[in-house]
Amino acid sequence: MLMKLALRNVRRSMRDYAVYFVTLTLGVAVFYAFNAIEDSRVLFEAQEGAANVFLASGASIFDILAQVMTYFSVVVAVVLGLLVLYANRFVVRARKKEFGTYLLLGMSPRQVSSVVLMETLIVGVIALVVGLGLGFLISQAIAFATAGLIGVAISDYHLLFSVRSAQLTLGCFALIFVVVALFNAVQISRCKLVSLLSANSRSERMPVHNPIVCLVVFVLSCLVLAKAYSELNIDGLVFFGEHFRIATALMLIGTLSLFWSAAGFFILLIQRLRGVYFKGLAMFTMRQIAAKVNTAFVSLWAVSTLLFLSIVVFSTGFSLASLFSDQLEENTQFDASIRASLMSLDVSEMEAVPADQYGGEEEKAAAIRESEAQRNEIHSLWQANGGSTAAYMKSLIPDWDERVTGSAQVDTWLANDLTERQLVDACGFTLAQIGSDEDSSMADEGVQYVSLSQFNAARQLADEKPIELAAGEYLVDNTVDKSVDYAKTLGQKGRTITVDGHELTASGQVVSQSLQVSSMSCLIAVLVVPDELAADRLAAGDLPSISELNVNLASDSKEQAMKDLMAEYGKAAPPSEELAKMGRTYDSGAWPVSYYDTSEGIIADSMGLKLLLVYLALYIGFVFLVTTAAVLSVQQLSEVADSIPRYRLLAQLGCDRDMVLRSLRTQIGVYFVAPLLVAGCHSGCVISLLYKNLLSLWGAGAVTGMLAVGIALVVAVYAIYLISTYLVARSAVIAGAGKKLLA
Repeated sequence: MLMKLALRNVRRSMRDYAVYFVTLTLGVAVFYAFNAIEDSRVLFEAQEGAANVFLASGASIFDILAQVMTYFSVVVAVVLGLLVLYANRFVVRARKKEFGTYLLLGMSPRQVSSVVLMETLIVGVIALVVGLGLGFLISQAIAFATAGLIGVAISDYHLLFSVRSAQLTLGCFALIFVVVALFNAVQISRCKLVSLLSANSRSERMPVHNPIVCLVVFVLSCLVLAKAYSELNIDGLVFFGEHFRIATALMLIGTLSLFWSAAGFFILLIQRLRGVYFKGLAMFTMRQIAAKVNTAFVSLWAVSTLLFLSIVVFSTGFSLASLFSDQLEENTQFDASIRASLMSLDVSEMEAVPADQYGGEEEKAAAIRESEAQRNEIHSLWQANGGSTAAYMKSLIPDWDERVTGSAQVDTWLANDLTERQLVDACGFTLAQIGSDEDSSMADEGVQYVSLSQFNAARQLADEKPIELAAGEYLVDNTVDKSVDYAKTLGQKGRTITVDGHELTASGQVVSQSLQVSSMSCLIAVLVVPDELAADRLAAGDLPSISELNVNLASDSKEQAMKDLMAEYGKAAPPSEELAKMGRTYDSGAWPVSYYDTSEGIIADSMGLKLLLVYLALYIGFVFLVTTAAVLSVQQLSEVADSIPRYRLLAQLGCDRDMVLRSLRTQIGVYFVAPLLVAGCHSGCVISLLYKNLLSLWGAGAVTGMLAVGIALVVAVYAIYLISTYLVARSAVIAGAGKKLLA
């Protein structure tokens, strides 16, 4: 009998259960789809491009994704659980009079709780089935999206259902249902009959704060938020230090006080506009909005904060993913780069360090002597091999020529008489404008330059045509978008500079040529100069700051080929015990090998990072977004249900349907748009700082497009909830206000 009653109630109360059902279904679908990513690996590992699903370390992208998604799923499950509980409160609250009627007819509180439990179970099972079906479809779409992100074509596709993800989803939401059922049972058992029967007739007190006080607080909150933005701008989101913590606290306080004061302030403003305030139902509409904001300003504050996080996570997640992948082709023109960091041998820098950092004068002197001895040893080795890393490696690896099909060494020198800061100032720029740190000690180091012959050798290895320069000329090589204008100014034809005693004239050529394998573009206006500058430095006994040997390999598996090559090199230069424990097969010194990167490893790691960022942005951003939109929707529908007597009174007073529905649209629109506008202002500040200090350094055009995509997704999902809420509220008002409103 009770089950029959529960089934009838579910059919009859579908409108009340709509938001609860939709929220639960979306939660199940998203939870299943993103936890099913790990099981989709079988679709990729059977393809020819399977190497792309493994990182350079050998770990599978899907193993890492599964681990990260599991951690975040715990947080998501808690958020969804609270959301479902919140949506369920609306259902119970809307039907309190019905439950009171059951008690009046003789049912015990236990029987009523049992009916509610059965209804929750029925709706939950339906939502689980629909959600799993929707999640299954979404997971198939994610599989194809994953293939596109990592560049693998799925030739042998078949539908894949993740049993592991389904079990995880069922277990998680079963726990949520148990909590919801217990909550309903306790809530109903504690309610008195009189409170249940009068639930729909009681009107919540609608306080309106003093408008003058609200005006003062509103102005102060705007000042607090302005101060928060300025504090955030000091560190530029580069360091999460004191200024970041102050900005965060001020932003939270300012936002809360803004919502507390907004209703009273705007009522004061609208009341002064007599032509607006006394027109149509504007007075009723403003009072309704003020009452909602005054009683729910804390939830609006929380919603605005979550929306802010959703916008930032969505937009920057996509942008960072684009950042780590869009320039891969340009930065992986060689199979591998072997780097030697000779700058570590600079004794002059050690002499400038206080002795107490070494433990005393004796310890400092001993460290300097050791560095000098190492430098002398490497310098002798360098001279014996003509400064050629390839020649030295070839002497240690007998089959070098069989393993390596081509190589090009690029030595980067730091000028002794011209610093980066001096050159940037001379061109009319600031270090911040070109993407450098004003306070960095690197800004006071010499300008970077490479010799023309090595530059052309690298271009030829990358299948590019060599570039010619006249005697005494230089060109500029720049791969970072933010420093393009500076590079063009520096390379403007006829500009004259002096580098290491050589007067050079710009040829007017500015190129973008990567000189090593790297994950991101990193060359900021590097000078390409005649060979005699490097020859003079070598003759004086100097060493370059960095020396990189770019190589192309005979093997199809570039990562494994380099591991084998370094293991062979390690026979002559074995690793220390500490390095061996870390899995290193060779000694990493200042020369000839400090470390290496392969194009295959960089691409795999970039694709893995791209997947991780995109899916975390979608997963977390979508859950936050659905949470905020659902909370707003439930609040609005609850307010509309409480206000039905007011709408009925408006109909009896002669207000036509268009006037009432226009008032309803305005209320819902303001309630949805207000937190979005505040969140948009916060997000605009944060995103602009991230764009200025990080994202714009590499691929500004692509990043801007992805920012727009992320923001558009947020607005689209938010708009769907807004429209759905209005349609449900509209139906409730028309049904509850009586026949007069139907005219």
